[in-house]
Amino acid sequence: MKRRILVLGVMLSCLLGLSACAGEAAEDSMDSYRYPKELFTAESLQEYATYIEDNVFEGWYLSDITPENFNEKQYLGLAMEFDPNTYSIKGVNEDDFNAIKSGYISWYKAVEEVGFNSVETLKDDIKVTGVKTYINDDDILVIDATITGTKHSALLQLYINNDFSIRDAGVTVDKTLGEKLTNAGLNTLLGMGMAFAILILISLIICLFPVLFGEKKKKVSDKDIAAKAMDNTINQIAEQEDLSGDSELVAVIAAAIAAYEGSGSTDGFRVRSIRKVNNNWRKF
Repeated sequence: MKRRILVLGVMLSCLLGLSACAGEAAEDSMDSYRYPKELFTAESLQEYATYIEDNVFEGWYLSDITPENFNEKQYLGLAMEFDPNTYSIKGVNEDDFNAIKSGYISWYKAVEEVGFNSVETLKDDIKVTGVKTYINDDDILVIDATITGTKHSALLQLYINNDFSIRDAGVTVDKTLGEKLTNAGLNTLLGMGMAFAILILISLIICLFPVLFGEKKKKVSDKDIAAKAMDNTINQIAEQEDLSGDSELVAVIAAAIAAYEGSGSTDGFRVRSIRKVNNNWRKF
């Protein structure tokens, strides 16, 4: 048994080691026929990432380009391709426009958390401090650029096509463990608070139903009517002293019993005597 456990442990260790080596090789690898090494060098890709962050994104931010007015101000220049000779539109590239828009909106939302002292010092406060490049499993070139600000650092990821256009982009701020736990706790409290608030609101609405729509009258069945008639008859009997000779009252009692039993006649039973009892009448 011990040998089996030992062999299993060695196999798992080997598998983990191989997977780690494969991951490192994939991350550092730039071997792809789609991206010629002569064009996609480490220096050119670092300059490209720095240009996108320092000139494009920061330039748009300083020009008051926001997620709300991005389409209005940038669609003409980014999505439409013009022919300078004929002054006509050669085509519209929606994919490139949406990719760069997504990347800028992600950078725009993260820039406050990354931190800068003022708008005037933005270009000096936020810088690209490191760049790594690799080909991912989908054979797409990925640039991981580290951005450093006055508060936090962040990871700018650029997915590049082989014509140097941006396929996709996004920014992730590196936060401390305490900040991550605080954000997770706030999100949990907010979610639970919303759920309990909705449940309380539904309970209040249900409680107001009788007030808003009124209570429905309970339908009285035939048996309840017959039982009530029998109670009234027996109460009348209890108020009299000698009722054994009253044939009309006997007929009334027999009819009430027949109605309670659901039969159409009194042939199935006969009233032999009527006695007054002290305890209340019970239905059996």
